[in-house]
Amino acid sequence: MITDNTKLLVIGAGVNGSAVITKLVRAGLDAKVLARGKRYDEIKDEGIIIEDPFRNQRSVTKVPVINGLDPDDIYDFILVVVRKNQVADLLPVLAQNKSPNIVFMGNNLLGPDEFTEVIDKKRIMLGTVVAGGKRDGDIIRAITSTPLASPFGEIDGSITARLKRLVKILNSAGIKATTSTHMVDHDMTHAVGVALIGKLTLKYRCDLHAMARSTEDLKLFVDAWREAHRVMRALGHKIVPPSEDAIRFIPRFLQVSGMRALLNSKWGEVGLGYHASQAPDEMIQLAHELGVLVNHAGIPVPAIRKILELN
Repeated sequence: MITDNTKLLVIGAGVNGSAVITKLVRAGLDAKVLARGKRYDEIKDEGIIIEDPFRNQRSVTKVPVINGLDPDDIYDFILVVVRKNQVADLLPVLAQNKSPNIVFMGNNLLGPDEFTEVIDKKRIMLGTVVAGGKRDGDIIRAITSTPLASPFGEIDGSITARLKRLVKILNSAGIKATTSTHMVDHDMTHAVGVALIGKLTLKYRCDLHAMARSTEDLKLFVDAWREAHRVMRALGHKIVPPSEDAIRFIPRFLQVSGMRALLNSKWGEVGLGYHASQAPDEMIQLAHELGVLVNHAGIPVPAIRKILELN
């Protein structure tokens, strides 16, 4: 059990929020989760139920749950783990709250400006999701850990004492985390891929096997993904991690084969299909944000535009 006086609040009790609060509580940390409506009642009465879709193993964890955040409810770190299209409604509440550190964990294509327009920039930190899956009624069916450490960072890329403290806490709770000096670019690199594959997934109504059979659409995705990286570079951003930049050099037919294998796998079903099926609103939001970046870059991106025009 961790002996730490840190007080933590997780906002959001979907797949990732549930995974995070479960690990924090099981590690003995002083952590609560904020949930609303039916989800609040489920957690209060039953705890958080997580089922591993690979091992078919189920765990039940009783966690402290609240359904509101007052200005004087002070936490060392507030972890915001909600869909991108749900963040805007939270910003005024977070701005009024006096907690010093707010960590936005989630897909984000447009950077932190939306956050800093409402909340003091000094309070904001950035992170990424740590799980993949879906909520099936009161059960979370998900992979709750990843083989690679999830990056966390400051907006300006500095490695601060609070960042080191956060990463240490997360790692101690079994959440693989690492510091990043390019967090804004990392979030953008990840999200451009999510926006593109998410829009295609919706075209196939989340039938990944059907999408895997369409060589033309897989080629379209690879071409659009490469274009998205060109958009980022045109806007002055880096591809982070650098390994992602390999798509510039790997032959398209190899990337198509790799995507087909992923879409036909259990990993693809859980990590992509589950998410897109439950969060079409977020997929549409991210596609809109990608369109904003494309317009700002002003370079030819025919593959991206073809995907964005899909109904």
